[in-house]
Amino acid sequence: MRLSASALLLCACAALPGCGPKQQQDLTATVLFTASGSFDAQADLKDRIGGGIRRVQWTRKPPLDAAEVTVRYDSDARPLAWIMEVKTPQFTAETLAGSGAEAVDTAQGKGTFVASGRLRDVLILPTATGLTLLTRGYAAQEEPTLLPAFGRVR
Repeated sequence: MRLSASALLLCACAALPGCGPKQQQDLTATVLFTASGSFDAQADLKDRIGGGIRRVQWTRKPPLDAAEVTVRYDSDARPLAWIMEVKTPQFTAETLAGSGAEAVDTAQGKGTFVASGRLRDVLILPTATGLTLLTRGYAAQEEPTLLPAFGRVR
């Protein structure tokens, strides 16, 4: 059996890591990577708001399936203290929260608290233009009226 040079090249490339079809990243992982700064290099805006809070914004090519994504975070504790605003998301709070979701009432209306899983201790609030996600750490520093929605300390 004879293989052409292009067929051999195709087989060789498909066998190499990083070559061939890309695996889809799941929604939760993309949210966490966005919040932690993995996609900051592609952001359209990066600035300091003050008081140790910074902002990163994607308007042209957001890392999530949405029209725009903005993350504000505490520069000293980014993984623990962040808020993400997602405009016109192509996903719902329920899809994002998964089976670890609890409906909660907040000072800003109804919300979804993620009690377990990779997004544990994240509160998801619907807005007029999309969704807001925030951690307990961010709420403690910047939005204390939302702390009761996080329930007991886990």
